[in-house]
Amino acid sequence: MATFSKRIEIQQLVTATDSIGNQPKEWKTVVKPWCSAVITTGKEYYEAAQINAENDITFKMLYSRKIHEMKPSEIRIIYNGKAYDVKRITDYREQRRTLELKAVEINGRD
Repeated sequence: MATFSKRIEIQQLVTATDSIGNQPKEWKTVVKPWCSAVITTGKEYYEAAQINAENDITFKMLYSRKIHEMKPSEIRIIYNGKAYDVKRITDYREQRRTLELKAVEINGRD
């Protein structure tokens, strides 16, 4: 079993209401699980005459129904001061013991 020695924040995009009735979207931390983190790939690509680096990373943690039921497009992970977009949440081997979150960090974005 993997060693869960890294602390991450899982944030969800929520709509808040300010004092004058505006409803801006903001990121809110919903859980801070322990996990392992493994960088799986890295690549560079060109976009609008700018070089961007993209790093794929897999976070593995103990199973949580709350996290497993989240929509990847509505959450992000903060790890070592960087934001990662979650692409997929998988119940590893469908045993409800471990979750794998596949994520990507793109330089130049939060």
